[in-house]
Amino acid sequence: MEINKRNLIKGVILFILTLTVIFPSHATKQLRIIGEDSFPPFNYYLTDGKKIKKEIRGFTVELIKLILNDIGSKKEASIELLPWARALTIIENEPNILILDIVRNSAREEHYKWVGPIAPREIWLYKLKSRKDIQVTSIADIKNYRVGVMRGSSSSEKLINAGFEEGNNLAFVTRENQNINKIIKGRVDLVTFSPVELEWRLKLLTPEINVNIFEPAYLLSGELEYYFALSKKTSNKTLVQLQEALDKIKKDGRYQTLWKKYME
Repeated sequence: MEINKRNLIKGVILFILTLTVIFPSHATKQLRIIGEDSFPPFNYYLTDGKKIKKEIRGFTVELIKLILNDIGSKKEASIELLPWARALTIIENEPNILILDIVRNSAREEHYKWVGPIAPREIWLYKLKSRKDIQVTSIADIKNYRVGVMRGSSSSEKLINAGFEEGNNLAFVTRENQNINKIIKGRVDLVTFSPVELEWRLKLLTPEINVNIFEPAYLLSGELEYYFALSKKTSNKTLVQLQEALDKIKKDGRYQTLWKKYME
């Protein structure tokens, strides 16, 4: 009787181990996914004219959903778009946070765990085409003008490190679209955008403004890339699963399909 009992226990254990091999626990601990409050075409609210709908779209939104599906997540991805400074505060203080499309640079390297790259990045300083007086060939030239930039962004960090000062030649905003209003009203002379972002912002948020009134004045940064970032307290298991899923999506063509949908 005792032998049969031991055999039964062994059988149950073997069965559980077999299930573990066949149906591994792929689903990571539920991640809280956050991103910048409107950063088209990467993440943005679908709008109908001036009316904001509560549906979030974008390149990285679809990409992270593909990744989570591939690693076996059973829950629909819940994504929050927040002011950038608030998003950075959350990821630096809470576990199991994933932030969408953040620039990976030396200043941020040790603060997060990185999954990517997910997209190249090219940031230009734009001026109004009508401002023939603005002539820029170097960082030193830019200091003669007032630059609008997102607080806490990689571009703001670069300008501060180059000697720019808030209230002098640097004007911070909490949302990028504020810069479009500022440059049109003459409150700043230059603003920072990638070409694709500027085009999408105008199309989605201010369709009455033609992109052709702007022109690139100076390439501020072209060497960095966008990544997903995880808070430091997120497990390495989650990091590996996300990276492996992203690599697979890049290899099988789904990444390229998304890229054409949003970037071309």
